[in-house]
Amino acid sequence: MKKILILIVMTMLAMPACTNLDETIFSQLPKEEFFANEDQLKIYSARPYTLLQNWGVEQSMWTMVMQLGNEIAVPRSYNGSWTEPRYRELHTHRMQTNNKLLRTSWEFCYNTIAACNDVIYEVQHAGEMNEAKEGIVAEMRTLRAYCYMMAIDCWGKAAYSVDKAQTGLPEVKDRAFMFDFIVKELTESLPLLPEKPSAATYGRATQGMARFLLAKMYLNAKVWIDREMWSETEAVCKEIMESGNYQLTKTYKENFTVHNENSSESIFAIPYSTGITTSDRNAFYIWCMTLNADMEKLFNVSGTWNGSFIGQPDFMASYDAADKRKSDTWLYGQVYDKSGAPWRIAIGVNRKGEPVYEDYVLEDIDIPEDKYIKGLSRRDGARIVKWDYQDDGSLTGYSVSMENDFITMRYADVVLMYVEALMRQGKTAEAAAVPEFQQIRTRAGLAPMTATELTPDNFLWERQHELCMEGWARQDLIRFGKYLDKWWAKDAGEERELLLPIPEEIRGANPNLTQNPGYSSPTDSE
Repeated sequence: MKKILILIVMTMLAMPACTNLDETIFSQLPKEEFFANEDQLKIYSARPYTLLQNWGVEQSMWTMVMQLGNEIAVPRSYNGSWTEPRYRELHTHRMQTNNKLLRTSWEFCYNTIAACNDVIYEVQHAGEMNEAKEGIVAEMRTLRAYCYMMAIDCWGKAAYSVDKAQTGLPEVKDRAFMFDFIVKELTESLPLLPEKPSAATYGRATQGMARFLLAKMYLNAKVWIDREMWSETEAVCKEIMESGNYQLTKTYKENFTVHNENSSESIFAIPYSTGITTSDRNAFYIWCMTLNADMEKLFNVSGTWNGSFIGQPDFMASYDAADKRKSDTWLYGQVYDKSGAPWRIAIGVNRKGEPVYEDYVLEDIDIPEDKYIKGLSRRDGARIVKWDYQDDGSLTGYSVSMENDFITMRYADVVLMYVEALMRQGKTAEAAAVPEFQQIRTRAGLAPMTATELTPDNFLWERQHELCMEGWARQDLIRFGKYLDKWWAKDAGEERELLLPIPEEIRGANPNLTQNPGYSSPTDSE
């Protein structure tokens, strides 16, 4: 069975199209009858999950937090495109309150929260509760907790709404209230969730997901509520590690292949499909954002956007020369085709009319900062190849999704959270000796860290290289006290930048939301 969640969604979409007038019409089924079995419950609960597929699009929660970190840049392209100020605002941390990605990210969290509330309400008000219904409600509470966690991570406060029947505008709750609420939701839901990951639970909430989110809450408790919870982080990570449900893959790249749904590291993934997720609102098309026309023949794709998403120069320079994850994540330097031969492109013709070729080389570190405004050249910047691009000719534009699923919660992160929790408690020698931490290093071609080498700075780079572009860099940089540092195209920051501004449109819709300190009325950033 493959990508069960996507197939459930297709079933849900197809059901109203029935034309047999002798059959019971789906829209007229009483809720008590429709929620008669687990399959019907899964169909009804699919929508909150499918809303997560917006994660992989260009102006999304994922691309916002990526650009706020130090991993990628979106400079002005050589052909004059991508001149919108909103990208420069993200990289320089000078965000206006009407930045489009700010609004789409808020909507990503709260549209999913609203959809979870809808499912919870309808299931709880459709006859007697049973084990299947309790399981679906637990899934929705876990997914809702995930979205609230992302919200308080970015904005601190949250618009609190947990009941579809609620009247009036949502109340605003601070991080302390939301922290306790999220932990309670996850703790109470966990025993009702599936314990063992399987094809049937793929892309859905499980006990592993709930524990992963608890680990993230405890890991960031010092930042979010000024409470050290390192021992709690250690304990919940250890539960995941000792469950036997997840293992590190033999190679790093196995987690990002075209068909990666069987990755043993996947705790929670957002499924995508070239044949099903075919909209610019629910596709995963990073290849469009990072490759340019020169590379289309190399990857057998078309419709690229001239390579606007590139690796930040100082981030590229941070890799150890022996780290395999650099070439597994980025295309840089001399480009080679699949046979291993240098990739060459025609640059003109000679006097005989014969084409003249030259090697195609991407300059990955020598990009002056002023090119952020003036525009990068055609071959400036390392391009993203972390997720393999299928070469069957099906990738033809951003309304077509890659087949790769996006693993948002990965077992390697659990191991690294566990190591960090030990390190924060002064157990550095024990942390360095964790076998799976050593395995993460050795599969990357690096020697295990010694206790002396396991410093906060070195460990942060280890997290960043292992989890590059998986959505955690901003959170990690804040936790390690590096988010306000200067890096390429960004000056040293101010403390107000640790929280993002509340989107102007959202504040207008809910006057209960006050703006975060240091942010004022917008100028036009569209």
